[in-house]
Amino acid sequence: MARPLRIDYQDTFYHILSRGNEKREIFYDEEDYLRFLQTLGKMVERFKVEIHAYVLMNNHYHLLLHTKESNLSRAIQWLGVSYSVWFNRRHRRSGHLFQGRFKSFLIENDRYFKAMCLYIHGNPVRAGIVKKLPDYRWSSYRAYADRKYQFPWLTTELVLSMYGGSRRKFIEAQLGSLGEKENLLDQLRHGLYLGSEEYAEECIQKGRREEHREKPQYRSLLRDRDLRLLAFEILRNLDEKDPESVLNARWSRHPKRDLCIYMLYQLGIYRNKEIGEVFGVGYTAVTEAVKRGKEYLLSNGRLRKIAEEIKN
Repeated sequence: MARPLRIDYQDTFYHILSRGNEKREIFYDEEDYLRFLQTLGKMVERFKVEIHAYVLMNNHYHLLLHTKESNLSRAIQWLGVSYSVWFNRRHRRSGHLFQGRFKSFLIENDRYFKAMCLYIHGNPVRAGIVKKLPDYRWSSYRAYADRKYQFPWLTTELVLSMYGGSRRKFIEAQLGSLGEKENLLDQLRHGLYLGSEEYAEECIQKGRREEHREKPQYRSLLRDRDLRLLAFEILRNLDEKDPESVLNARWSRHPKRDLCIYMLYQLGIYRNKEIGEVFGVGYTAVTEAVKRGKEYLLSNGRLRKIAEEIKN
């Protein structure tokens, strides 16, 4: 079967849809929902994307997402793999959790952006799960209706600005949209674009100009480099005189080692297993080092500046 066309642009709005394999449940209980939301927050930080709306249904999810870089595929694939590994381990199951590749639709303008936000929030009511939107916990609607429900990683300012910053006007628009019989997804063009025919043609032409982009030369160069040598380079830029000793360090806390692991992780290119092999540690140790590295940067402005210079 042909793989669906995936178009990754920077500074672009998307509607993301991903279903459970064979339409099976991807959330069994509250802990599953909470873990997925936690993973969403990590995706926002790691891949520098913005989440403007979401809804988690029992066997699928929808996201309204904005990319700053050309990294949509990497971000959503990371989200799916990260959650699936945790879900399978927790429920003692194996195999694919999600059905094939996720679906992504480009959004042309404010009109469709607003409509998609309302459409996403309306899913639980249309499915008959609840009668009133505030009764459904697993969507961003409650964050729009009441600030106290908002996660730090959820971006609501843009949508609310389209209603003059008024939550009341947003709620009125949301309730009004529930009576609409037309399915917004019926307006998709070529199964890829939510917008005008002119916009679809513009995207097609842009895709031809940027074919196989997503910074392939840069990513290929990094992938082809010796990861051990790259770690050495980062450590030297952190003023480490003996990088070899850091790579061989076995004690649990080593600030420069943790920072180096964190920076390699933040590139979004290498798997935890690959990073761990360089430092002689396992997957879990890499995860813990990433957490500590992040804490070091949050508490030290000078280190943050150095890390940004190294990254650049």
